[in-house]
Amino acid sequence: MVRNGILALAVAAALASPAAQAVDLLESYRLALQNDRDYRVVQARARAEAESVPQALSQLLPNISAQVGRNQVEQERTTGGRTDTFPRYPTETDNIQLRQPIIRLRSAFALQQAREEVRASEAEVRRERQAVGVRVASAYFEALLAKDRLNLLAAQRRNIETRLLAAQKALVAGVGVRTDIDEARAQLDKIRAQEIGINQNIRNTVAQLELLVGQGVDALAPLDVSKLSPESFDPGDVETLLDIAIEKSPEILARAARVDAARAAIKAAKSDHLPTLDAVLAYNRSLSDNPFFTNSEITTQSYGIQLNIPIYSGGLVSSRVREAVAQSEESQERYFSVINAAKVQLRKDYSAIKEGIAQIRAFEVALQSAEQALLSNQKGVQAGTRTSLDVLFVEQQRFQVQLDLMQSRYQVLAAWVRLNSLIGTMDDEEFARLNQLLAAVPRD
Repeated sequence: MVRNGILALAVAAALASPAAQAVDLLESYRLALQNDRDYRVVQARARAEAESVPQALSQLLPNISAQVGRNQVEQERTTGGRTDTFPRYPTETDNIQLRQPIIRLRSAFALQQAREEVRASEAEVRRERQAVGVRVASAYFEALLAKDRLNLLAAQRRNIETRLLAAQKALVAGVGVRTDIDEARAQLDKIRAQEIGINQNIRNTVAQLELLVGQGVDALAPLDVSKLSPESFDPGDVETLLDIAIEKSPEILARAARVDAARAAIKAAKSDHLPTLDAVLAYNRSLSDNPFFTNSEITTQSYGIQLNIPIYSGGLVSSRVREAVAQSEESQERYFSVINAAKVQLRKDYSAIKEGIAQIRAFEVALQSAEQALLSNQKGVQAGTRTSLDVLFVEQQRFQVQLDLMQSRYQVLAAWVRLNSLIGTMDDEEFARLNQLLAAVPRD
């Protein structure tokens, strides 16, 4: 029974979870925007903070209140030890009041503060949207690099297996040496161990991507290196990028809005020292049928202005002003700290792209040299001037250059995503541009 219950739960969970499918970079990004938990948390918080504006605005709009009372009154009168009981009688009271604020500076500054805070929360949503793009691109490129490394190792393993077989045949024929066999086997054992680790790395990186997109992933669109032109990702002038970051970075804009909100909070706190002026319109009707006045109805209408002058509140207002000033100073320091951090990170990503482009071109030249060296060593074996060990060593060098070249490509693309995210320009259009560098993903 227990086993059947567990099996039923497993089947239900499998049916409820989204089926694994092939995805490309753009599709992964769009899925992550729908499913990323951190992004959804920030969106929910922004919706909650948006309500502070209508709440603050309500303090400047008319306030209408009404009171209706219906009572039954019982009275007793005691005089000189004598108690007289009067008949129970009803009373009715109806009251309605309209209050329109005329001068309430605190409410006006509180509204300004709320609007700045909403502006900050909207910028934080954009910031988190950019962060989603960085997380998706990082996980996607890491998964592709791990798969490429596995394919490269598989090619190495096939070459070494071929050389091992040739070395064994040569030894049997009496023209080979035992050292070639032992060296090939050692390299083969090393590659098999590396494959185990890379397979684990692939599972981890794909699992991270699945967590972001909210569904299983069974295939990724690979990078088509024939479409990649590293120079097209040249970021240009770093000072221009710094100016764009100050102007458009969601993180910096959010902090700037928090600074403005803190300044408005100081004004609001200081306004508690100032008088307020309201226009008041009231209507009151009372009806009483008591032993002294039968069917007595009184109607009162009043209108006018009400001035409230704060005099002393035990130092509460002054304390709130000092608190607001301190919070404003904290907000300003955070603002400048964010700017400095953005400058440092932007220069890092800028250098990573610039150096990465140069590295890609250098590794491409190095790969050509490695292939030429391999060809020369293979001819040397035929001529008797090189051994199989020499060829094996050169092959390992070539594979390492291939791996370094692949890694440099992904590093440039990842740094490009981080740079554009920092300045707030990593949007659907930019992801579509990156997506064009991928080959078609196989679909069932």
